[in-house]
Amino acid sequence: MPAEGNIIVKKARVNNLKDITVEIPRNRLVVITGVSGSGKSSLAFDTLFAEGQRRFAESLSSYARQFLGRMSKPDVDMIEGIPPAIAIEQKVNIKNPRSTVATTTEIYDYLRILFARIGRTYSPVSGEEVRSHTVGDVLAALSDGKPHAVYILADVRWDSREDKVELMLSLKEEGYGRLFSPADGTLYPIEDVMKRDGRYPDGLWLLVDRVKTSGMPDEDMRTRLHSSIQSAFDKGNGDMALWETSGNLLRFCARFERDGITFRRPDEYLFSFNSPLGACPVCGGLGKIVGVSEDLVVPDKTKSIYDGAIACWRGEKMSWFKDQLIKNSEKLGIPIFEPYAKLTEKQKHIIWTHRGDYEDPDAYFGLDQFFEWVESNRYKIQYKYMLSRYSGRTTCHACGGSRLRKEALYVKVGGKTIHDLLSMTVDELLLWFQNCHLTAYESEIAGKTIEEIQYRLQ
Repeated sequence: MPAEGNIIVKKARVNNLKDITVEIPRNRLVVITGVSGSGKSSLAFDTLFAEGQRRFAESLSSYARQFLGRMSKPDVDMIEGIPPAIAIEQKVNIKNPRSTVATTTEIYDYLRILFARIGRTYSPVSGEEVRSHTVGDVLAALSDGKPHAVYILADVRWDSREDKVELMLSLKEEGYGRLFSPADGTLYPIEDVMKRDGRYPDGLWLLVDRVKTSGMPDEDMRTRLHSSIQSAFDKGNGDMALWETSGNLLRFCARFERDGITFRRPDEYLFSFNSPLGACPVCGGLGKIVGVSEDLVVPDKTKSIYDGAIACWRGEKMSWFKDQLIKNSEKLGIPIFEPYAKLTEKQKHIIWTHRGDYEDPDAYFGLDQFFEWVESNRYKIQYKYMLSRYSGRTTCHACGGSRLRKEALYVKVGGKTIHDLLSMTVDELLLWFQNCHLTAYESEIAGKTIEEIQYRLQ
């Protein structure tokens, strides 16, 4: 007796099936095997799938059926218990160097949105966060509940007397009448500054407004402050200040810069290696370039430096470079008896990028400098051969394999760059998101995005 709920096929005669009777359990993974020509596809696709699709189509209206392809009824005495069916087409996977697990699952798209919305940019010089001020930031400084008597100032600058006169005339036409010196707390009429040079202190600011607040500003005062602050930002090309009568100068900058560097504001394109706006300019967003390959230079990473892990430094002549590394190993912090695979990334970086002085007979020349020397001598057949022997596809030196331009790696979420997150395993990334602590503001903005990422990771 057939088990209840199973699919029963009686006397199937499709193609090369010869009155086959079979019972197939439902809700199980069932594999049909056999030699070539035994009828596997005839049973799976031309019988089971065809009948499941045909019965499903018959349950639809005549209007809906016109959009479905007609499937003939398979040559079989009876099929019982068959549900609606789908068939997944087998395709040859074409490898695309721009396609990754993250892009295929759309996780990368959500990561780009996440970093564009709540990413914080940090200066590579000082490591401090890069921030630009808004009118709201200045208003917040004046809305602390304390009384304030302040000058709202714009930073105006000129390069020559002609520029100064032209600027002063323009400011006068717009209704401005005074410049202010924070150095001595003195106001100077624009007409006087136009007439004379050298008499006034450096660092004059344009006086945009003078206001007094007694605690929290009311609506009318906030409107006035907003207008004056915006005007100060506009006239100062993004630089403005509040000077309190106590002598304190609070400076604000609307430009996105720090440590003398103007940074790009994060957007989704900055984090796309498939866009020219985000891709590394050296490797074009592939993460690999044709150059000296580490795998060819160090083919056996279980060997130590001392035992000859670096293949290009073997032999009577080239072993001099290896001897120089051994001689300087203590000073450079390189353990020469450790397998190359166990060296830290910092130690490997030193081995490759350290630059020696050609005038110093005891200097160590890193592998990059060594191959520059080989390149300069490639007109000699032995060096040309050496260069070709160790050349291959290698990690891009500009982006470190991240595929992105360096500006994208200045942006972090929870202390991690987007490349840091993409370098994690699925389990590590899911755990990181589960333990990532965001501010209430960040959670409100990025909550849905993070939910989508976690859903795909699970």
